[in-house]
Amino acid sequence: MINSFSAFTIIVLQHEGKYLLLRRAATKKSFPNKWTGVGGKVEPHELNDLRASALRELAEETGIQLSDVDHFTLRRVLLHARIELTMLLYFTGDLKHYVLPPCDEGTLGWITPEEFSSLPFIDTAYAVIPLVVEDQKNDPHGLVLPRLGLGVCRDEGLERVAWE
Repeated sequence: MINSFSAFTIIVLQHEGKYLLLRRAATKKSFPNKWTGVGGKVEPHELNDLRASALRELAEETGIQLSDVDHFTLRRVLLHARIELTMLLYFTGDLKHYVLPPCDEGTLGWITPEEFSSLPFIDTAYAVIPLVVEDQKNDPHGLVLPRLGLGVCRDEGLERVAWE
């Protein structure tokens, strides 16, 4: 029975047509060696400021500050129930300058959308990151409200997502 809730931020920054993504360390308990965006758990006291939670995670993992990013926007929210009820908050932004900082969570890389299908992504990230890339292209200033999705998970992972 699912009886707990967690929220996580996932940040996908763009610079000159490439996207800063994270390959999680091989030592990670969850999703080792899988690709995703930068981010992490929303702390209970941050539930009333999700943007601040995302920016905290971005700074902790990469050293990148809000002043380095234009159009930092929440694009999509995915809710699913795998082990617990989980809300994934996908943010995008335009990084003002190229950086490739070290990251304790794994290895950062600048990836083109054409490379996405060849990388071992976390299933939820694979389902959503290409969509937020398109969202950012279609709405570069982040004026559209975030899209909401409900994910169906089975033992083998994410089966499908229904978007509003």
